[in-house]
Amino acid sequence: MKKPISVVTKVIRHNPQFSRLVTIPLDEIEPWKLTGTTTVEGTINGTDLGRRSLKRWDERNCWWIDLPNPLCKKAKLETGDEVTLTIHPASEDLPEELQELFRTNSIAKALWDTLTKSQQRMLREDVFAIKTPAARRRRVGRSF
Repeated sequence: MKKPISVVTKVIRHNPQFSRLVTIPLDEIEPWKLTGTTTVEGTINGTDLGRRSLKRWDERNCWWIDLPNPLCKKAKLETGDEVTLTIHPASEDLPEELQELFRTNSIAKALWDTLTKSQQRMLREDVFAIKTPAARRRRVGRSF
């Protein structure tokens, strides 16, 4: 497992229509040797981030994580606040509901195998975002 990263950064927002976000300097993420968007978990000022996407921002030479409004309200975050962000890569294990589908449905597994790594990550995270097992099973059923 890759070592967690802890940085002090600021909450920013470029447009009131967009979510707030935090940036992480390239050199802080360099030890992880990332090649693209990666799912991370961690905390911001001690508040759980949940599973978030860490994305490269080439124009700014940094990586960034969006902070949706419910998270900002929970953590009492405002634009301009200095925060301590601690993150580590999230497990890439599949949700149990996807594992079960692939064990019982070879066509679904074959379709999964045709998806790009990015598409697989997005689908995996879409399923993880659902709170209850029953709702996750419905989501998986609609996906394949």
